[in-house]
Amino acid sequence: MSRVSTPSKPAATMPTTQSNSVPHEKIAMRAYEKWCQRGRPHGTTMQDWLEAERELKDGTKSGKK
Repeated sequence: MSRVSTPSKPAATMPTTQSNSVPHEKIAMRAYEKWCQRGRPHGTTMQDWLEAERELKDGTKSGKK
């Protein structure tokens, strides 16, 4: 009979930094706002997402300083 052991520590392959962690839902909402403000163009999904994520991590709303 074999036993499967599970590691006692969380997997080290997925590092998490609580200080820079932004909830997925907040990023999604901000990306949607940006998309609507741009007139809902096709093909800007990744750009809107990355800009929204950056804004939320930096603590800014518009991304402009």
